[in-house]
Amino acid sequence: MANEQTRLKILQVSIELFYEKGYDAVGVQEIADKCELTKPALYYHFKNKSGILEGIMQQYIDPVVVKLREVVNSSNTFEDSLHNFAYCYVSEGCENLHLYLMLMTMQYSPPMSEFNNVFIRHCTEINNIVKSIFINARGLLGNMNGRENQFATTFLGMIGFHMYEYHSEKEPKMNKSAVDMIIHQFLHGIYS
Repeated sequence: MANEQTRLKILQVSIELFYEKGYDAVGVQEIADKCELTKPALYYHFKNKSGILEGIMQQYIDPVVVKLREVVNSSNTFEDSLHNFAYCYVSEGCENLHLYLMLMTMQYSPPMSEFNNVFIRHCTEINNIVKSIFINARGLLGNMNGRENQFATTFLGMIGFHMYEYHSEKEPKMNKSAVDMIIHQFLHGIYS
């Protein structure tokens, strides 16, 4: 049990440091110091900083991907899929806001960077889930064919921007009406 608690503490401290300073600006020694561990003790749990990031993704992002896929697959309509995805994404994002804000900013890291290598492997699936919503709705909108990726990126961008705005305004959480407003605005744009 102590090993798992230490492992989770390393992950949480790393999320906070990566959020505050950026992934590249944080070293393993700083993480170890903040966790009150020696470097060898930290290396017992994770091989290197990239291993810590991999652990963060496996612990916190991969389970969200599973939930997102489940809510989209259990939806009956195009609009239900968008609503259910957005509610789940925002709910999960607000539960671990610093992680989500860190991922949003770091997704624009250089393509060959250590961070981007790990990020792409785990977070591409989120975009694929959203893209599948639009692929499955091709028959509803003639202007959608061939633009599924563009719509998915725009949809995720709107959600992410609003999450960032709520965070910067010190709102505790995005509520259901805020998510409904995002969906309404998005649908108004693609239905026109």
